[in-house]
Amino acid sequence: MSYKIAAASSDGKNIDLHFGEIKSIQIYQVCEADGDISFLEEREIKSLSDSQSAVYIGGCSCGQGFADRISETIGDCAYFLVAKIGPRPHRLLQGNNVNCIEAPYPIGEAVAKLNRYFVSHKKRELHVF
Repeated sequence: MSYKIAAASSDGKNIDLHFGEIKSIQIYQVCEADGDISFLEEREIKSLSDSQSAVYIGGCSCGQGFADRISETIGDCAYFLVAKIGPRPHRLLQGNNVNCIEAPYPIGEAVAKLNRYFVSHKKRELHVF
């Protein structure tokens, strides 16, 4: 069994982008059994027209529209790894069923930690120990 994760990275090696800095997102597939990761694709974030541009809402410059575009872009991913995300965009994404995790680490390290959590959490759900 495998699952997809999305990573906010500027160099394809480290999760180093803050939520508001994202222009594209890298998608990886993770093999649940051994934690092996493979790069699938890079997805561009659709830009808004000038009339729909982001506004400051409660200290967040990205606004609902940006969070919605991110959600649409990574809706098939189990997790979204980002270096930093504020509480408002985090809530907006969670509301769209996107599980955000701040993980400012190299992608391989972050995915290894995440997969250990994913597997142990899944076992608890199934009551398998």
